[in-house]
Amino acid sequence: MIFLSLQPAKIRFPKRILLALLFLAMVALPSAAAGPQTADASATAVPVFVSDFELPSVPPPPASVGTPAPNQQNPKTPPASEDANVPYIQARRLTNFFAATLAETFKKSGYNARRTRGQLPSQGALLRGVFTEPDEKNRIRRELLGGTSVNPRFFLYVGIFNLARPDQPLYQLAPEQSPSSQFGPIVTLNTYIPLAKYELDKDPSEEDVRKICAQIVASLTALLAANAAAFSD
Repeated sequence: MIFLSLQPAKIRFPKRILLALLFLAMVALPSAAAGPQTADASATAVPVFVSDFELPSVPPPPASVGTPAPNQQNPKTPPASEDANVPYIQARRLTNFFAATLAETFKKSGYNARRTRGQLPSQGALLRGVFTEPDEKNRIRRELLGGTSVNPRFFLYVGIFNLARPDQPLYQLAPEQSPSSQFGPIVTLNTYIPLAKYELDKDPSEEDVRKICAQIVASLTALLAANAAAFSD
């Protein structure tokens, strides 16, 4: 009777081959530990501008005597007396955090990115977004933070714009409106631009925001990879 051994046969390499394999493994380690690669240089050559996404809210309470109105206060440093649950403060903080995080995410991917400040140049990519939610007839309405809607989540639509053609809108108000205390106006999104929809909680975590920002960066990178001249004159 012949017995077959289940133990794998031991293979002996010459010493010089073992040394060569060890060297190749050591060379490969740094590149494996370097993490994900940044976007291609041809993509990152396109300057990116990030706008504050639109998130209207119910009107703020009247300013007390001697207290500056909300739009006169430093938007980066809300006074300590402000209630974090006040809708206009929530809206301002969320839009500020989204814009700052998105610009930072683009920079980490190798892009020359910054938030919009004043007049824009005639070249580059502009990111604009609007927070919305569906009404009872499933029509898309611009969000009204602090309204009477019971929806727990937002729809965030983000469009990519070519600054060489600055007149494209992100959305338009629908011809027929149905005023409501629950929502903002009914809107029609512009389907002729690169546009993506993201769903998130109305009180999103930092991780949620960072995840969506990473997806937005990936969308622009994929667009540029598919059409390198997308943002040329």
